[in-house]
Amino acid sequence: MFAAARAHVSSWRWRMGVGTLFAVGASFVLDSFAVGFGWFLAVAVSSGFDAMLGQSYLETRGQSERRTSGAMFVWGCAFSIAIFSAMTLYLAAYGGGPGRVLSALMAASALVSVMLFLFQAPGFMLITAAPATLCLLAMAFMPFQPGPADALMGAIGAACGAAGFFAYVIRAALYNGRMVTGLKEAHRQAKERALESEAKRAEAEEANRAKSEFLAVMTHELRTPLNAVIGYAEIINEDLVAEGRTELADDANKITGSARHLLGLIDQILNLSSIDAGQESLAPRDLDVRKLIEDAVNAVQDDARANGNRVSLRVSAGADRAHTDGAKLSVCLSALLSNAVKFTSNGLIAVTAECEVVDGRDCLSISVSDTGLGIAGADLARVFMPFTQLDSSSTRAAGGMGLGLSIAQRIAVALGGELKVVSELGSGSTFTLVVPSRLQATDAVRAAA
Repeated sequence: MFAAARAHVSSWRWRMGVGTLFAVGASFVLDSFAVGFGWFLAVAVSSGFDAMLGQSYLETRGQSERRTSGAMFVWGCAFSIAIFSAMTLYLAAYGGGPGRVLSALMAASALVSVMLFLFQAPGFMLITAAPATLCLLAMAFMPFQPGPADALMGAIGAACGAAGFFAYVIRAALYNGRMVTGLKEAHRQAKERALESEAKRAEAEEANRAKSEFLAVMTHELRTPLNAVIGYAEIINEDLVAEGRTELADDANKITGSARHLLGLIDQILNLSSIDAGQESLAPRDLDVRKLIEDAVNAVQDDARANGNRVSLRVSAGADRAHTDGAKLSVCLSALLSNAVKFTSNGLIAVTAECEVVDGRDCLSISVSDTGLGIAGADLARVFMPFTQLDSSSTRAAGGMGLGLSIAQRIAVALGGELKVVSELGSGSTFTLVVPSRLQATDAVRAAA
């Protein structure tokens, strides 16, 4: 409706000009200046009236007022159509051969006008085009009447109709040409933007790959001196313990602990950069799931005791064997256990391994539940984002770089599975790792894609 009103208002002068040409033609065909002038006045009044109603509809803002003005605009358009259709049928009935030609050209011009100005309002276009279509159909059944006595006047009248029709056709052709040119230009610009976006995406991927490769190299370079620091600190600690110098031995032990913590952070960066750089390859093998979980639990047992936590382990029947990449599964499980230990104090950490069927496939499900701080529902979407700490304040109790869960999720996907989390603030969290019990080559290909 809005598009129809805007089209009526913008095309009012054009329609009046062509309507004047048709009125002149009607005067010649009917050999009556009074009839032509009267029809011209009727067309001018009706066209001006519906244009005024259309402008009122466009300027109305309230919903109820717009509904009323819209109904008035439709009524005005119906009134204009009725007058135009009546004159078309009158010319066909009493204008003879030239009148039949003029009326057919007027009806055809009305159809072209509808398609030209109202194509953005399909419903309104169908309603407006109906009278002109009915006029064309009715002409075939109307009796043929003799035309004006002066053949020249009839020819001039028909020529006026042809001029009006071709004016509409030429304007439609020019408008469609501009529209096609605009569409081609928009398509060209869209194609250029798509190519530019693709080039920028490729540059971003290359920069990200270069960054990951750089981090992978640098972490290897940092691990070598750190391993030396750990080794020498352990030797110094053993010598000091043997000499009975316990205070200095404790200091050496702190050096070892800090170096191991830093080495763990570097290992996380190495794992993340290797995954981003696409350098991770899968090496599936038969493994003892119970032993793998026990080793991961033993690795965090000291930290768990330091926080007053108990760790329980349950492996159900049938879940003690699997064929997958044990090294990556161990990294993923260690990240989940480390996260649970970090955010739980004087609580329970339960590790459960079970077999389940997912989409018709046997899968290994390992859950790590804790009674720690828990995660708010609004923050669940952020837990797997790299370098993200839910508590980003400088006084947060837990350290780390926020990479453990991100790495665990990416490894789970690489193993053909997924990592899920269920948590409630203040009630603890449960992270569940679900991977195929037997890793196939297709899983690796899908994960790489």
